[in-house]
Amino acid sequence: MKIRKLQLENFRNYSNYSYDFDNDKEITILLGPNGQGKTNFLEALYTLSLGKSFRTSTQEDLIEWGNEYLRCNCEITTDNDTINLEVFYSKDPKQKNFKRNGVNLKNSEYFGNLLTVLFHPEDLNMLYLSPSLRRKYLNIILSQTDKKYLKNLSQFKKVLKQRNALLHEIREKFSNNLIEDLEAWDQELIEFADYILEKRKEFIKYLNKNLEKYYSQVADEKNRIEVEYDSKTNNTAYKELIKLRRNEDIRRAETTTGPHRDDMKFFINGKEISKSASRGEYRTLLLAIKLIEIAYIKEKTGKNPVLLLDDVFSELDRKRQGHLLKSIKGCQTIITTTNIDLIDEFEELKDFITIIEK
Repeated sequence: MKIRKLQLENFRNYSNYSYDFDNDKEITILLGPNGQGKTNFLEALYTLSLGKSFRTSTQEDLIEWGNEYLRCNCEITTDNDTINLEVFYSKDPKQKNFKRNGVNLKNSEYFGNLLTVLFHPEDLNMLYLSPSLRRKYLNIILSQTDKKYLKNLSQFKKVLKQRNALLHEIREKFSNNLIEDLEAWDQELIEFADYILEKRKEFIKYLNKNLEKYYSQVADEKNRIEVEYDSKTNNTAYKELIKLRRNEDIRRAETTTGPHRDDMKFFINGKEISKSASRGEYRTLLLAIKLIEIAYIKEKTGKNPVLLLDDVFSELDRKRQGHLLKSIKGCQTIITTTNIDLIDEFEELKDFITIIEK
């Protein structure tokens, strides 16, 4: 999978911009000082991939100041096929449109046309901040590689919202007459949750199978690396948990157990990283996870993802840079950097690099 052309209209600081990627070059480096729009370039590609930004949840933030809409287009080739993708946002009326070869699609149908792996410094937050960041990570990689997962996730969120509203109504009215309605929502919630949980746990097994190998390669030393899916459903069927937690759910007017509450925990040599890991160990672990993510997408889809690397080489030492360079061969890669000296680090790949000075 390769991006051949990018066109931007009113996206961040790109009023009217077009760029044709060199078909013979796998690596594109955006070089220049901060504030020139390098990360915006990656953000546009990510938006074309997932239909949303990795920097903001408010689509209006992406529209260039003083304008009412934005449009992002790209042309990609995959399996001897050419695909044109478009994302359109407008302020008034508030609108979001997705197109594939000129045909309007729902977000769920659009998802997965352009497969990407994003790596930027703030990804470290995923390892030690809110569990919601780790759930988001799971949802993104599984949704890109499994349309059924994306569908079940979307339906789960809708049913969860309805169930929580009903729980609130039951609590406020002190009424048991609505319990039958609650049981109906429970059945739907269980159906969607079971698939989500199954696929998440399968991915955790994949991580555990490969994480120690990749981590040890990057760190150049042997370590025992493990990841655990932290969920109340590890030992109890979700159907049973929903019943057991019903009174508590009504008291709190929210669904207190399920995929929306689960987490991942990482361990190095038996110790949870949040309690013992150094910043260097965090960086190594994140790099290992990203390398596994690339391999997982290749295995599940048969396609190489496009890699978006936002100033990550400033976070990595020479050894870790080398491991990342080895892993990206065969994948189209777009890299941002402020450091011109970095170009020398790519000496062995210079025939495969295009440099855009911003």
